[in-house]
Amino acid sequence: MGIRVQRLSENARIPTNGSKLAAGHDLYSSKAINIPANNRALVKLGLAIAVLEGTYCRIAPRSGLATKGISVDAEVIDADYRGEVKVLLVNHNIINYEVRKGDRIGQLIVEWLDDQGWIEVEGLDVTERPEKGFGSSGLGARCSTDDMLPSSGW
Repeated sequence: MGIRVQRLSENARIPTNGSKLAAGHDLYSSKAINIPANNRALVKLGLAIAVLEGTYCRIAPRSGLATKGISVDAEVIDADYRGEVKVLLVNHNIINYEVRKGDRIGQLIVEWLDDQGWIEVEGLDVTERPEKGFGSSGLGARCSTDDMLPSSGW
């Protein structure tokens, strides 16, 4: 059983895999759009999709765009969503970025949903890392819980 897809535009392209073992399905812009410097834009795919119940889709960035300062804001497509799929691209550059019709703008990854539910308790078990968070492994940025993360200016 595959992912059901409906073209909403004559310019829509069905997602493709770049290789036999690729985790993501390449997504294509259905029209040209200009993303202003230090701004974001919703880029239409011209497609609606339906995935199996118990799964959802995550839209991930393409590494080639990331090297150009273009990222994808967090996106999840639930199994019951039937509207047009759009990709929220962020231009981190000081110059505008042009997306052309047919450009690969992200990748769609289908994932299984693990909906365990929530159980309220009076306390949690103690671990070796009780409250260490951002940057605690030495790999990330250092910030305390009282620090505000820098705003993006949007």
